[in-house]
Amino acid sequence: MVSGRGEPSMDGQRVRLPGAPRSLGEPVAYTSHRAPRVRVVDPDDEGLDEWTLLWRTRIWVGGGVLAVLVLIMFGIWAVATADSQAGGPVVISGLAPAGATEAEPGGFGLRVKGVRCGFSRIGPEALEQRAHGQFCLLDVRVTNNGQEPDLFDSSVQRVYDTEGGVYAVADDAEVFLNDGSPTLLDEIRPGASVNGVLPFDVPKDSQLSEVSFRVSGSAPGVRMRLPSAR
Repeated sequence: MVSGRGEPSMDGQRVRLPGAPRSLGEPVAYTSHRAPRVRVVDPDDEGLDEWTLLWRTRIWVGGGVLAVLVLIMFGIWAVATADSQAGGPVVISGLAPAGATEAEPGGFGLRVKGVRCGFSRIGPEALEQRAHGQFCLLDVRVTNNGQEPDLFDSSVQRVYDTEGGVYAVADDAEVFLNDGSPTLLDEIRPGASVNGVLPFDVPKDSQLSEVSFRVSGSAPGVRMRLPSAR
């Protein structure tokens, strides 16, 4: 006969029979309950097996990494371009073919009297401008052939070297080379001529061959041969 009182076990502890009431103070063990894992499925992914979904995920991740690399390369290119515009030699293309040694586009006439190269710095010691390569100086004479006082825009003038490189005037250095009176940087009276110097920052091994003279940035310009540098 089975009674409602448990028999002692071998270690002296009582064993509670199934269905017997628990005594007060008896510890109770609970089994933790875990909710079943819920998988969210994209409607477009229904019917696809695990292998296909895995490869689709890898493709998306790879595409994201590629996009980041493209943005990084674009940023490097933008920084490099900004550095070049900030102070390095400016290279352009697309001007008219070479012509005579003197030009008169618009209301100005330009004559190149000489070319000097090999200068590494220009200006006073505290404000000197250093060349990235070398400064080549064009000694010019500009004449205002118009009927009104006008400014000669030196910033749109360009020189070519024998390798096809094209370079802009070094504006900061130009200020120190044209500080006399009259100066190339001031308005030129009708019929008057002014002597001046146009500096260009070019590579050390560059040999200048031509200059493009124009009155504005939108004008095509007239291209002239340069005398040999001295």
